Amino acid sequence: MSFICSRKYPHLQRPSLHNITLNLNVYFIVVSGEAPTEAVISGKTGRVYEKRLLQKYLDENRHHEPQSEHELTADDIIAVHGDAPSVKPRPPTLTSIPALLSTFQNEWDALVLETFSLKQQYHQVRQELSQALYQNDAACRVVARLMKERDDARTALATLQAQVSAFEPPTKTPMEVDTQPPTAEEPAADGDPAQAYYDTAAETAKALSKGRVKREVPADLASADAWKSAKESAAVASLHTTTKPGITALDVAQAGTLLLTAGMDNHAEVYARPSDTVIGTLKGHTKRLTAALWLGPASPTAAIITASADKSVRVWAAKPANAEEGADVRAMGWVKKAIVKHHKAEVVGLALHPSGKYFASAAADGQWAIHDAEAGAVVVSGSVDAPLSQVAYHPDGAFLGLGTADGSAKILDVRQQQVLATLPVGEGPVTGLHFSENGYHFATTTKDEVAVWDLRKQTKTHAWSLADLSAEAFADARFDASGKYLAVAATAAVHVFRVKGWLSLAVLPCADTANALQWIGHLSTGLAVACLENSVHIYEPSSSSL
Repeated sequence: MSFICSRKYPHLQRPSLHNITLNLNVYFIVVSGEAPTEAVISGKTGRVYEKRLLQKYLDENRHHEPQSEHELTADDIIAVHGDAPSVKPRPPTLTSIPALLSTFQNEWDALVLETFSLKQQYHQVRQELSQALYQNDAACRVVARLMKERDDARTALATLQAQVSAFEPPTKTPMEVDTQPPTAEEPAADGDPAQAYYDTAAETAKALSKGRVKREVPADLASADAWKSAKESAAVASLHTTTKPGITALDVAQAGTLLLTAGMDNHAEVYARPSDTVIGTLKGHTKRLTAALWLGPASPTAAIITASADKSVRVWAAKPANAEEGADVRAMGWVKKAIVKHHKAEVVGLALHPSGKYFASAAADGQWAIHDAEAGAVVVSGSVDAPLSQVAYHPDGAFLGLGTADGSAKILDVRQQQVLATLPVGEGPVTGLHFSENGYHFATTTKDEVAVWDLRKQTKTHAWSLADLSAEAFADARFDASGKYLAVAATAAVHVFRVKGWLSLAVLPCADTANALQWIGHLSTGLAVACLENSVHIYEPSSSSL
């Protein structure tokens, strides 16, 4: 084979056939592994390549020669011309042991190189994945911090709005009442408010206790048989906001047409069942509500009181549009009338005096207070030696029931400010208190037990544990207006008992988590149950058995 070489490359002049063959066998295997059909020589290294494959390799690798750092241009590539047509070498036969060993060795070398390459790629992918995970974790932390800052800003804004509203012109905002009750040495202009309360309480207790002796059970009271076949008649979903779900307290109109709910979202809502509409949303508290009550018979024109964990009690007056016949629902509602900031700790409960002229509040630090219902002003206050969790008035209005956070119930004489009895309810805070209309039955509720006490003997008449009712927790227990039935709100069911013999009449399943309940009407024609899922369920006895 003869070669034509440029004078530019003297070291390539007249190479021997032995050297050309060596180059073909040693260097060209880098690119194709076969003998070249159109051979060229690198002017930089003197290696022999297949022209087609070399050109392709240079295009893909920025004109760098295979296994070299040299850059090759078209001028550096020397064509090789042979006198006779090239003949492809005969492939080695695999019929001999040396040929087989050589083939196996080549395959092994290729496998090892491929394995090494895969390990390098695997290591690189692991590094890239680790970096991506680190960046994702950092991004999640940044998002979480920003969300926390956003929530803190919203809370601060709500608090600021509530504070600013207290300084608006008097024509637009409620008055802030004096939190200190007058004393006997400093009577109010119209007399001593505390004495006025004592006189009203005594007159009310005398009238109610006298009438209770002659009171008869209404003939059209819902019968026990009707309650045995009671079932859910309606469900109101999606009350309050979903950001802070949970209804903490419930009050209903006598006929069950209006529902007043207090929520974890710092608001109270008035829901009208006939129109299936929320006719009022009471906003202003800066923390969750703990209680909400109608002041007097529930109606669109009645006032409302609310208590909150923000240490305040608010009195709300109905808008004038509420009294108009056929008024637009969007024009109805309630506005703040008075803000009472007497307590120094979270207000945990409210109770309305039977006269409708006063109401009581209790705080988590053990302080209690009696307020004028019209203005919200404090007329009498005091404290007990335990943190409070519930408050309830005796049906005569002469005594005040106080539930404590350490598992006891106290019967308080307001006039003497003396604890007449302390009932050991159980472990944990008292979650429910209610006096029966008969004047001596007293129901207490803790998470683990519901008990009925006889105040005449200060003994426990009957009790139900979680195992007795197959429940996970108790929330509330209330007597009906006649004192003949007792309803108990458990985790996922409402139990109805007849007081005589404490016979179970019905177990009413509840799809949500019951948290508070109220009887509907003086004739016990229904039960309203508020749940932690922002829903209210209505249960009614069978109409065919009434």
